[in-house]
Amino acid sequence: METGIRFEGVSYRWVDEDDGSVTPVFDGLDLELPRGIVSLVGQNGTGKSTLLALAAGSIVPDAGRVLVRGVDTRELRDEPARQRLVSFIFQNMEFDTDEPIGALLEAVHAAGFHAVKRPGFVAELVVTFELAPVLARRTQEVSKGELQRTILAFSLLYGSPLLVMDEPIFALEDRQKERAMEYLCSYARREGVGLYFSLHELDLSRRFSDHLLLFSRNAPPRLGPTAELFTRETIEQAYEVPYDLLKKREALYRKVLTGALAMHRREAAGRDDDGSAGAGPDGPLTS
Repeated sequence: METGIRFEGVSYRWVDEDDGSVTPVFDGLDLELPRGIVSLVGQNGTGKSTLLALAAGSIVPDAGRVLVRGVDTRELRDEPARQRLVSFIFQNMEFDTDEPIGALLEAVHAAGFHAVKRPGFVAELVVTFELAPVLARRTQEVSKGELQRTILAFSLLYGSPLLVMDEPIFALEDRQKERAMEYLCSYARREGVGLYFSLHELDLSRRFSDHLLLFSRNAPPRLGPTAELFTRETIEQAYEVPYDLLKKREALYRKVLTGALAMHRREAAGRDDDGSAGAGPDGPLTS
């Protein structure tokens, strides 16, 4: 098993900026993540997002070290240095740009770190992530779903050998989630790229991963082949609820998110009727 990311005696704690309270997250964590497709699964608050941020060098440990392809993340002092090794995307990323998205896609690809830049790759991503309608618009002029799909394309165009993704498909429609995960995994296997992700959807986590990193409240993360580790019993132990109830909770989450998207569509349509500009033709949260 080729190692992609290694944690050596890693300790990390969150410090609340308001009251100064300290929450330990990891204490002396030793872990090797394989260079494959790894899904992180577990309850909220068990350290999934923190581990992904540590793995990407977005934050550094209080003690110990994180090695990305043998490089200590403390040495990755700037964004270009990090992107040469690992690309990190997460939920609710936002940024404003002066150039239209189409030009940005071409620029990112041209400046990326691929050993070989494949002709037609940008066009392939435009089709896969349904970006044709937004190519002439800037990032601040598109919906949440459109922006998230654009960011997914950026992460691949950088050409980083490792992809770290925290809830990368949260704002997408169900069919788009399936298509995005299918493409990401196909790309990772074809290019020999390490892919590490967390999702709300357990079924997608199971289907689209080779390895599972299972998080529990009172035990270190447990790594193993998805086919062996993803069982009804282990999932129930990790989430501390019956599996059937957990699936109902997932369905409720999707229903609430869908309702919120529909509400924002209606609100955006109302604003446009009054002559106000929205964040895109379908409103700020449309996917």
